Amino acid sequence: MPPYLPLCAPCRRIPRGLASLLVAVLFLLSPTVTYAQTAPPPAFQPVVRWFFAEGSTQPPFETWFVVLNPTNQSANLRFTFQLQGGGTVTHDFTVGPRARFSLWANPILPNQAFSTRLDADQLVYAERSMYVGFDGTVVPGVPSPHRLWLFAEGSTQPPFHTWLLLQNPNDQPATATLTYLRDTGGPVTQTVALPPTARVSIFVNQVLPNAAFSTRIESDLPIVAERAMYRFPGNAALAKAGVTAPSRTWFFAEGRTTGPYLPSPRPGPVDTWLLLQNPHPQPVRVRVTVFSAEDRAPMPLFFTLPPQSRRSFFLNHLIGDGFASFGMRVEAEAEIVAERSIFWGPEPRGAYSAVGAPALATTWYLAEGTELPYQGAELPFPTFIHILNPNDRPAEGTIDFLLQDGQVITRSFGVRPQRKWSLSVRDYLRHDLYGVSAVVKTSVPTVVERTMFIRDQERVGAHNTVGIPHP
Repeated sequence: MPPYLPLCAPCRRIPRGLASLLVAVLFLLSPTVTYAQTAPPPAFQPVVRWFFAEGSTQPPFETWFVVLNPTNQSANLRFTFQLQGGGTVTHDFTVGPRARFSLWANPILPNQAFSTRLDADQLVYAERSMYVGFDGTVVPGVPSPHRLWLFAEGSTQPPFHTWLLLQNPNDQPATATLTYLRDTGGPVTQTVALPPTARVSIFVNQVLPNAAFSTRIESDLPIVAERAMYRFPGNAALAKAGVTAPSRTWFFAEGRTTGPYLPSPRPGPVDTWLLLQNPHPQPVRVRVTVFSAEDRAPMPLFFTLPPQSRRSFFLNHLIGDGFASFGMRVEAEAEIVAERSIFWGPEPRGAYSAVGAPALATTWYLAEGTELPYQGAELPFPTFIHILNPNDRPAEGTIDFLLQDGQVITRSFGVRPQRKWSLSVRDYLRHDLYGVSAVVKTSVPTVVERTMFIRDQERVGAHNTVGIPHP
């Protein structure tokens, strides 16, 4: 990853040295965590695996893993870190029943770039958060490697830098073929060799300069792929795992033309972009339905995607000021890939993004979430949960908030038909939180996202993800 990003991290909410000590003490003393490093770890049979292609503790990055255990049994966790250049490091932990667990990777794996495999003997859900500059990214774990990966978004046009992170979890080398589908011009192909049990970083700006593109990755062995983007100045960060198959439908619970939700110390414009990839050799027609958070009827938008292309749509210009906060349903006549990116404020701008959900569900898991106080700020990590109900009938639901100490707090809510609705975690819990996960259940199928803002003095960053649906 680039070595020249300015130093900052989530633990700068209080003085950096004190923050590191405080987090380390809280982590080691947590009653739901067992830290086992001195003896060979006992063998156990995993029932779930999560993969993360990206991860770095090299300055100025900080990397966290958050695990939600919604079961009534303690879960054994095994983190296997696959280092860039080869080699592995393994650490074991335990998370209690109906609880969440946070792992700060920097103290146990300093100054490394790596991928991760998480094995667990209970059905747990995992996310990885990374912080750099004033911004951050979050990615849910990938349940299994695949031979095909697709990304709708990508840009090396100034001010963007784009990286592709490839994880080879196999014991033998793999070869990946990367095809870049540009906004203008034909496809560009690159071949990459992947060492066994290692991760490889590709700085796309050196391969495909000054281009807007989507990416198709095909490998001779199953691998895991992520994409990270940085926007200069200010290092606004965006990162997402790819999708393993295109779909005719995609859903987003978040979108906006004003905001963000919290009072910003540096207010400015909010821009929402929809990025669509057409991997087919023929054009594809697309219908996008925009669902308002206010009392407005859904708005349809129609596009045609050229063959083997990606297109960017600036939604602010297409839907106008009447949709300040909204969700979306994307429907295509053939399988495509859809992502959404949001930028706000003057320079340096904050940013967050998400890959759409290809299907609705009635249960969604959100492992990450915190509002740890710092420097007297009232809301250092304001956390919001967004729910889109595209159905013709209301959605009744509950949210189980799972705290770091094993406490579970349940709240009820309702979402009107064909509406997007957002809640503030702080408003629903109303007490200081070190860490909180959430399980969202609804009476009709919905899509759920979470946005977590990062306040750093006069700047505001954020990260966002669609939840993990019930299998």
